[in-house]
Amino acid sequence: MEYLKINEKISLHRFGTPLKTGAVTLDLTGNDFSEKTEINHLNISYEQERINLVYNLKPEDRIFGLGETLGCFNKRGMKFRLFNSDDPVHTPEKESLYGTHCLFMVDGEESFGIFIDYPGEMILDIGFSKKNIFKISVSDNNFDLYIFKIDTLQELTRNYLHLCGTPYIPPAWAFGYQQSRWSYPDADSVNDIADHCRNLNIPCDAIFLDIDYMDNYKVFTVSDDKFPDFAKYVKKLKKAGFKLIPIIDPGVKIESGYSMYEEGKENNYFCKDNESNDFTAACWPGKIHFPDFLSPEVRLWWGNHHKEFLENGIEGFWIDMNEPSIFYAPSALSSYFEQVKEIESLEDPGFELFRLKWLSESLANHPDYYRSFFHNNEGIQKVTNESVHNLFGFKMAEATVEGFKKYLPGKRYFLVSRSSFSGQHRISAVWAGDNMSWWEHLIVHIRMLLSLGISGFFYSGSDVGGFGCNSSADLVIRWTQLGAFTPFFRNHSATGTRSQEPWAFDDDTLNIVRETIRTRYSLFPYIYSEFMRSVRDFHPFVSPLMMFFDSERVKGIEDQFMFGESLMITPVIERNAIGRYVHLPECNWLLWKSSKWHEHNCVIYKSGDYFIETGLEEIPVFMRENTLMIQAEPQNYIGETIITELFVTGLVTDEAVYEYYTDNGEDSKHKDGEFSTLTITVNAIDDSFDIKVKINENFEVPMDVNRLSFELYGSKKGVYKETITLTK
Repeated sequence: MEYLKINEKISLHRFGTPLKTGAVTLDLTGNDFSEKTEINHLNISYEQERINLVYNLKPEDRIFGLGETLGCFNKRGMKFRLFNSDDPVHTPEKESLYGTHCLFMVDGEESFGIFIDYPGEMILDIGFSKKNIFKISVSDNNFDLYIFKIDTLQELTRNYLHLCGTPYIPPAWAFGYQQSRWSYPDADSVNDIADHCRNLNIPCDAIFLDIDYMDNYKVFTVSDDKFPDFAKYVKKLKKAGFKLIPIIDPGVKIESGYSMYEEGKENNYFCKDNESNDFTAACWPGKIHFPDFLSPEVRLWWGNHHKEFLENGIEGFWIDMNEPSIFYAPSALSSYFEQVKEIESLEDPGFELFRLKWLSESLANHPDYYRSFFHNNEGIQKVTNESVHNLFGFKMAEATVEGFKKYLPGKRYFLVSRSSFSGQHRISAVWAGDNMSWWEHLIVHIRMLLSLGISGFFYSGSDVGGFGCNSSADLVIRWTQLGAFTPFFRNHSATGTRSQEPWAFDDDTLNIVRETIRTRYSLFPYIYSEFMRSVRDFHPFVSPLMMFFDSERVKGIEDQFMFGESLMITPVIERNAIGRYVHLPECNWLLWKSSKWHEHNCVIYKSGDYFIETGLEEIPVFMRENTLMIQAEPQNYIGETIITELFVTGLVTDEAVYEYYTDNGEDSKHKDGEFSTLTITVNAIDDSFDIKVKINENFEVPMDVNRLSFELYGSKKGVYKETITLTK
């Protein structure tokens, strides 16, 4: 084992000769490694080709991190198999989901962090088999293990991002509401969604196209029958303020005359089987080949095929089925049919019918498939998919970005992926895949957001309302209220389930959901300012309370979270609840029971524990003492009109400072200083407030705000209101 001390906080332990995954961006060339046989905190054992790393858990130890995994925010007591998997039923015992992010912190008497950069299977048994043993089993003896000498989660994320790069920043419109369903199959159905949004005064920025928009599910095609003159149609929607987001799957249909298939076959761009033939699997189009995304040449080819979409006005994609998901392999299907015939011939099949059901379910994503096809890694090294499996979605995302760079140069793009790997936070968002319309998945949504944020995915979310099963009106309301305070805010549901658009239920539900979405849009100035600050500071935009408050109590709170630096969100996540218990740590808090964006009627609370009565139309939002919240008049879509007035609310007992940030929201020129800020400083003085405003304006980004309306709490005289007109 080789050892390298990178800096005072990070050390690298290298086993064998690891494959370069692309997770780490810090240049380590030229550094001198030394030999080492031990790792602080961990015991090492060897088991055939596996390496086991063992940590003896102490009673007080908590384990935080691991990105997109199920279970509590504190992962102690669970077992995970980090091997990206398409599993649409997210029940608590599931060990694998769509992403692999092997970054975590042991929080206890001796706190430290670990990141393992390895693209194959890892098993993490965190006190599941033996309650005091944390065992990490890596399925190869070639990997990089990083140890972080840290005391807090904030230090872990900051140092990890120093190692692995800055989080992805989407275009400004991506912070708006987005509407989706499997499926809006044609132009008429999309028109219906767009018309409902605008006619019912429901803000919306994007509508998604699932697989039915394609010609026979063939990737990079659009059905002319369903979407005649696609370019003109995209332009029409954009004029109305809607971005159209098509889905892209990796499987290329095997069909003579289909250009993607012919090009891939001619140029040897597909993954191979044991006999060096193109590996055949099955997905939505039927029999398919997989592009070998580990090859730079293939990634460039795939990226180039986004050209027509991008030139037609498309500005974003969602990429799916990229674990990759396999419905069946032809050889396995043949074996299955043979066994069906055997059972069919039995006079009394009895129990065999149950076995047939299990056989059918085992056809999808069978482990043998991933052992039987190969990649040409970076064009120089033949490897099984099993050994690099977790990279497939990451490399597909990189291929997509090739297209954005070439055909939308300099522009920010929208890209959300189902499958992911460490480091992918630099180039795409993730969403949590096929959740269910279960109340239990509201808390799963929160926990996953928190863990993904630690791993650098600052812009992420889950399907609001739930993807599978039939949602109810009250569940959609409560989930929309949660979704309004998550970065990626999309309502999405599966074909065959009950429709769950805002207008799909009754007038009361419509009114509540509409007001919730309008509240989200009113908070856009706050959300955008806080998100850009979070990226700058390497501090997750959605954070667990323990990143702000230092007490043992807050480490166990998983159903409250910080949304930026000012707001603590305490969503109601139980059916028929008339309220909820909240813990208010350390300072005073201002409660805003949000039901309409412009009606505050806030109440001051001291730190402590409270039961907050909450109507179905209300969201309990708490503002932290000596911070500020800013809002603006809601728009139909982000950027519809220029923001000229900000509404400022806060509980100020000493001093509160807020920096409103604005840039053009479309490109990366903010990195070169093309942004403007407006800094608001409020000081509490006796029974009044002293307000100062400072503008730093870049001439490329005009500061259009000319009016500030304040609603301040903390004075003995009650609510203080003042409006200030700004002059340049």
